[in-house]
Amino acid sequence: MRTIILLSAIFVFGACSARHTNVASAPADSVQLSPPSAEHFAFGPGDVIDIKVWRQPDMDMQIVIAPDGAITYPLVGRVQVAGMTYPELVSTIETELQTYYTDPSVAVNIVEVSNQKVFVLGEVNNPSVLQIENELSVLEALTRTGGISNDANTENVLLIRGGLEEPTLYTVNVQGIIGGDLSQNVMLQRGDILMVPTSTIVEVERFFRRISGILSPVVSGSATYRNVNGQGAQSAPAQ
Repeated sequence: MRTIILLSAIFVFGACSARHTNVASAPADSVQLSPPSAEHFAFGPGDVIDIKVWRQPDMDMQIVIAPDGAITYPLVGRVQVAGMTYPELVSTIETELQTYYTDPSVAVNIVEVSNQKVFVLGEVNNPSVLQIENELSVLEALTRTGGISNDANTENVLLIRGGLEEPTLYTVNVQGIIGGDLSQNVMLQRGDILMVPTSTIVEVERFFRRISGILSPVVSGSATYRNVNGQGAQSAPAQ
C-alpha cells in the first residue's frame, strides 16, 4: 500500500507541474495504445501454457510459469520464458528439440493469464491492481475501481507506459469519453499505470514537499509526454 501511495504522489505532482496535451490515437511510430497482438504477447510468471509437439503426444504438457519466470520442459530443461513472445518461445523449444526429433513442430497455447496487470491510482474510489483478461479500456478500468471521486481532474488523467525508469506519459480526457469521444478510451497494456490526479493542486504540492526526500531520486529524470492525437511530444524537466 505504501508503494501505491508513493507512486500516486509522484504522478499527481507530475500532472500538476508539467504541461499536458490531450490523448487519443498515438502516431504510428510511437507506443501503441491498443492491446498487443498475439505475436507480441509476452509471457510472465503465473501464466499457464499448454505445449504440444506434433506427432509426439508424450511431449504434451501443461505448465505454470514459475515465479522466477522459468519453466522446465522434457528434453529441453529449464527455459527462462518471462518476457518471451509466442514466436520466441516456439522457436526456442523447436531448436532444442532438433537434437531428438526431425523438424519438430511445436504449438504453445495460453491456458490462463495472470501477469497482465495494470495499476489504477489516485482519485478513484478503490485504487487497485487490475488483471487484463481480454481487453481493458480506460473507462472500464475506472469503472472497476469504483469510479472517480469528486476531487478528480477528469480532463488530464495520466496514462504511464513503459516502466518507471523511462516512462512515456499520455494524458486522457475522461470527461471527453463520457461526452462521447471514444478516441480517448484507449486500451491498456501490461504494466500501465492509470493515474487520476486531484483537482486541488495546493494539497498535492504540500504532500509532495513532505516526502520529496524519498521521491527525488525517482522524479529527477525526464519523461516523454505524447499527445494521443499524435500532436508530438515534449519532455518534462527534472524537478
